[in-house]
Amino acid sequence: MPTSNDMQKVLDIQDKNIIFNDNCVSYGVHKQMKCKFIDCTLTYIPTECKKCQMPNKNFSIYKNGTQTSRITFPMSGIYPTYLRVKKQRFKCKSCESTFTAETPIVKKQCFISNFIKAEILTKSADARSIKSLSEETNVSATTIQRIINEQAEYYRPYYHSMPENLSVDEFKYGEGQMAFEYIDVVTGTILDILPSRDTRTIKEHFSSRYSQKQRNRVKTITTDMNASYVSFLPELFPNADIIIDRFHIVQLVNRSMNKTRVKVMNRLRTSNGEDQKKYRRLKRFWKKLLKKETELSYTTYQYFPMFGQRLEAAIVSEMLAYDPELKATYGVYQAVLKSIEENDSKQLKVILDQPVYPELSGYMKTSLRTLRTHFPYIQNTFYYPYNNGKIEGINNKIKVLNRVAYGYRNFIHYKNRIILHFNLKPIRNKLKMTEKEREHIAA
Repeated sequence: MPTSNDMQKVLDIQDKNIIFNDNCVSYGVHKQMKCKFIDCTLTYIPTECKKCQMPNKNFSIYKNGTQTSRITFPMSGIYPTYLRVKKQRFKCKSCESTFTAETPIVKKQCFISNFIKAEILTKSADARSIKSLSEETNVSATTIQRIINEQAEYYRPYYHSMPENLSVDEFKYGEGQMAFEYIDVVTGTILDILPSRDTRTIKEHFSSRYSQKQRNRVKTITTDMNASYVSFLPELFPNADIIIDRFHIVQLVNRSMNKTRVKVMNRLRTSNGEDQKKYRRLKRFWKKLLKKETELSYTTYQYFPMFGQRLEAAIVSEMLAYDPELKATYGVYQAVLKSIEENDSKQLKVILDQPVYPELSGYMKTSLRTLRTHFPYIQNTFYYPYNNGKIEGINNKIKVLNRVAYGYRNFIHYKNRIILHFNLKPIRNKLKMTEKEREHIAA
């Protein structure tokens, strides 16, 4: 039969005051579910009274019966597990008050073990729903959210300083609502998340939380081409240079090029056999037209359906010959990509200042006007090494959290889950044992 020491090792209990007897494990029913009960006794000799702090001398504190508590414990085996602890009661002769023995495995007047709480926090670092955590830990979803909210308080934002380099962006939550977030672009640390991205909310937040001196320390702010951000960020951060992330520049012209291809492709969707052939080629090989010109193959022959044995560059040239609008748009598209790849702001300026070709598509004309408007901020992306890569990666993980939870109605709960997810995951990864450490323990 198991001894007390064996059960302590099995359950990872370090408290020596908890005693397990033989035949301490039994099966029963709780909340209409079959479960496992582990019986134990908590007793010790107290050093002083918990109420009056009088020291225990000459048996001034004596035992006064027991009180049994059912404590939710991590699942042992396939059944929900409960620790039935028979806690010793004490009575003080000095103040005539009574108190109960305490143990570090559970907080006072609480029936959920600290092991369960640690398991909840560890698993909340993964992209999992609250319901999934509830089923695995055998506690309610409300309790799990309360534990997450309590722990998130330790990671609340520190509003007394600002980094020199910021990155701002927004993400969707709830029913079409947009939240605003800002991070340290160097470390990727989330500084805060606001429930709205409107100008009034953001200006009130920074004005009330940070002093003008703190905001003057900011040197750069990386953002996308959101016109509202560009309009008020210089007012809040007068010494900061606004950087338009180059990814959004490429994305803008890429979409314009693709829309032009679709426009030309639909124009060729006629009953004519030759036009149908061109239509199918443009539809199938759309990636070739969006590919960088320098990455096309000019020497290796390959077999392409509907083209035969050809060079990759040759089929792109043939598709561009289908329409002058497509060819003109492709030329401007490749010129913009080349200037960004070579980090040449002067060349981009020349492209934007050139008179618009009449053959150029309306989509690309609109994109060039947008780039021309934001060029004072776009040129900063060629001088600074910062981009929105980290905040875009954070947003992708946030969207996964929202998707697995089927959305959050309460923004505070959502924010606390995000904060805990990004703060606990690095800590949990550091605590993972390496392969050598496992071999050493096994040996």
